[in-house]
Amino acid sequence: MIRGIGIDITDVKKLKTAVKRNKRFLLRVFNQFEIDYCSGKKNSMLHFAGRFAVKEAFIKAVSDVKGIALNSISTTNNKNGRPEIQITPEIKKILLMKKAKSILITISHTDTAAAAVCILEG
Repeated sequence: MIRGIGIDITDVKKLKTAVKRNKRFLLRVFNQFEIDYCSGKKNSMLHFAGRFAVKEAFIKAVSDVKGIALNSISTTNNKNGRPEIQITPEIKKILLMKKAKSILITISHTDTAAAAVCILEG
């Protein structure tokens, strides 16, 4: 059973502008693992945009849960390269509140935008 669904599209150029305007933006939104991962990629802003879209899609999927810090939502890749949200104690608490057992995410991007979908399954 679907317990929540969220989608987000992030414009790479707008994200790049936000990063240039505020040097602490990356630290407020991403954890160090994500910063290192994205910074190591050829088109780092495209990867940051994908991770940002995942965070926003997750927040939309848990729409009635307030006060989630973006940098507490950590996107990693499993052994097959598929993106996933790391299940931290805070995320586990949210899943219990939503009666969800798993999180499915997918990321797609063009040269100018990244999109993500998040589904909470129960």
